[in-house]
Amino acid sequence: MFEYRRIGALVLALTLAAPIAASADATASAPAPAPPPIVSTRFSTATVAKLRTRIAAILAAARTGELRGAHVAFLAIDAKRGTLIDAVHPDGDFIPASTFKLIVGSASLDLLGAEHRFVTTLSSDGTRAGTALHGDLILRGGGDPTLDGKVLREAARAVARSGITRVDGALLLDNTAFRYPSALYRPGWAWDDLTYGYGAPTDALSLDENALHITVSPGAHPGSAVTLSVSPQTPSLQIENHAITGSSEASDSIDAMRPWNDPNVVRIVGVIPQGAKAPDRFRVAVENPQAFVGDAFLADLEANGVAIAAGMRTDPLPPHATTIWEHRSPPLSTILARMWQPSDNFIAEMLFRHLGGARAERAWLRRVGVDPQRLTIVDGSGLSAYDRITPRALVRILQYDRAPQRKAIVEAALPLSGVRGTLKDRFRDPILRGKIDAKTGSVNHVRTLAGYLQTERHGTVTFALLVNDWMDRGPGAMKRLDAVRGAILRAIATAP
Repeated sequence: MFEYRRIGALVLALTLAAPIAASADATASAPAPAPPPIVSTRFSTATVAKLRTRIAAILAAARTGELRGAHVAFLAIDAKRGTLIDAVHPDGDFIPASTFKLIVGSASLDLLGAEHRFVTTLSSDGTRAGTALHGDLILRGGGDPTLDGKVLREAARAVARSGITRVDGALLLDNTAFRYPSALYRPGWAWDDLTYGYGAPTDALSLDENALHITVSPGAHPGSAVTLSVSPQTPSLQIENHAITGSSEASDSIDAMRPWNDPNVVRIVGVIPQGAKAPDRFRVAVENPQAFVGDAFLADLEANGVAIAAGMRTDPLPPHATTIWEHRSPPLSTILARMWQPSDNFIAEMLFRHLGGARAERAWLRRVGVDPQRLTIVDGSGLSAYDRITPRALVRILQYDRAPQRKAIVEAALPLSGVRGTLKDRFRDPILRGKIDAKTGSVNHVRTLAGYLQTERHGTVTFALLVNDWMDRGPGAMKRLDAVRGAILRAIATAP
């Protein structure tokens, strides 16, 4: 996810709430009384003023160092009371990176419900004569972003268990379930992202996130070809091995590239040192999801003794088809965590298309109190260089998710500082570890963070901290940026 943009300024806002200390029984013989319930307290005007001064000083110092030339926005409010602590350009247009996934995730949860499941079916159309089916098999996708090879093999076994060994017709692939028809890729996606799994195309019938897993290991000796492992095997994407084994002192430069004039080829290039401690692993996107799914399923059918006479084609499910097999995805609450915690672009784009694209998101945003005219929505993942959002919009979406029916689900699905997801190895000091439920965002020159901060005395703060035009200067730059962000969040978390 790559791009840059000149941005507004900085928006600061916060509010917190703190536990009230409990007294203990002084006598050794009597049990200690239960502590009183924790009560969050309001931020005093004086505390807010001191916090503003402190945060301004942190940012002023950072602008001469790690944030030199960058544009920053920070908006934070008391999640319970809505009290604004500070606001500087809260309506500035910023590249959101993956914090944009808060829109598609929250909209899906609100519109579809936490228990919503995506259904994939396999049906037959025709008549049976012994073990032969005089007709077609129809595999219909329901937009399940989690459909994998294991599930598809279950469908093939279901055909075999039904007694069918020969299909006189074809395998029909029905990918018509999405409300939002779309090209394989969204506008503003960088061409050099499209080789990799995080830039894979989406379709209502998709498999293994439309990507292959590639493992690259050193060959027998320096100068020899590397050893490749590709899973799953598919004729729909040709993998060419142009990489070599280097000496033990060589630098690892293994990469993948897709020729501009042949999207069905991926070349593995570069050098891996002899005796490398671990193989290189990455995912490459398939260009044709339908061929990918169809080839895999035909192979599964053949492995289970089922022959398809007329190959495969893409067609909608015919009327009066008989269902042979059905698969229901995990519930949306689980899928939400699988999207937000590792920041999965593919799931975000699948949900975006299922909802109905930008038009559906704009209608939802208007309903929850966000002016959609202040945003530019191109995709669901934040991969597009054209996406724009304001700190105010992110905070409003997060506040909407504080409703009782969504609050626990959203907090459990978000990365958690020092514990899980993209925040597992960040903000691990005792003050912040386990206290930040937030969505991260990262593309070239952009680092964003939006979510909830649990404070020591003032309850929950909802915040959005957006950095654009960040130059990522040299080794350790990300740690230095996190030091700046951590200082701001610690100041809020420990405010008296």
